[in-house]
Amino acid sequence: MRIIAVLISIAVLLICPVDSRKCYLCGCVFNWDTNSTTCSSVEFLSSCTLTEVGDKVCFITSSYNGNVEQRVFEAIAANIFQDAHFIQAVEMMSLSGTEWVQPSFSSMSYGCDWDGCNNISLAEYLPESFQITISQSILNSELLNGQLPAQHCYSCSACINNLTAVLCKQDPCTNGICYIDQIHSYLVTPTNNCTYNFFSTCGTFSISTQIPSIRVRATYYLDLPQEKQLEINEIELKCTKDYCNSIQTVELLKEQVQTKIILHPDFQPSRLSSTTTTTEVTVSVSATTTTGSISNRLYPIVYLIVFLIVLLL
Repeated sequence: MRIIAVLISIAVLLICPVDSRKCYLCGCVFNWDTNSTTCSSVEFLSSCTLTEVGDKVCFITSSYNGNVEQRVFEAIAANIFQDAHFIQAVEMMSLSGTEWVQPSFSSMSYGCDWDGCNNISLAEYLPESFQITISQSILNSELLNGQLPAQHCYSCSACINNLTAVLCKQDPCTNGICYIDQIHSYLVTPTNNCTYNFFSTCGTFSISTQIPSIRVRATYYLDLPQEKQLEINEIELKCTKDYCNSIQTVELLKEQVQTKIILHPDFQPSRLSSTTTTTEVTVSVSATTTTGSISNRLYPIVYLIVFLIVLLL
């Protein structure tokens, strides 16, 4: 019986191999003013090698500080995403005089789950991949309403699953600006056990540093069904209409978000020839598969098999 049990254990291990993905782990800088970069240097190219990362998602992020772009190739935890093949953007719209300026993105990211899929050549195609907008008339009515600065704001913080349970304190905010940051977790985990996590308060108004604005972080899943493809993961508001920093305002603005995705012809984020298009979001995805596959590492199993055989002897 002991021999049979060991043989069954070996068979199970062979059927269920240990997975370990390989991702590129490195970073570089591109200055668009001077057209200079470290992304083509010998040092960067030699340091950007495939590395075992376990079950994490391969990730590319391009973040911007003015015209300086920081490109990071890394691996991140997969348990906060509905699916491990996605594009994520963080964009901001702010008030300039009486007009809302065109959205500008602060970061653009791509996540994937097969070996080498965060190839360094893909980073240059990310900037035009995801655009987020909200109607200026909606922003004016919900965040300004002709009032500048604010006089009253909500003040509270909560981690909740039901929006009807929100009770925030109404505070005076003389000549101030209302603020709220809400993170919406579509996938609740043991370490993140609430759907809506938010903080709201009154801030000091300054026409130079604290102007009305909205920052949106959104995720678009390339391979999920249309009704699950788009997530608005975070909204941060600075507004001057009294009590504009409510959770209800955030939810209303989520419903008004318009997205447009146009992928560069050379950007080919396809899982085994999977192609996704929708009527609400413009998507152009080549069906060519990016080189690489989910890898199965067998060497831990080999060691265990040898150990079990020794036990039998």
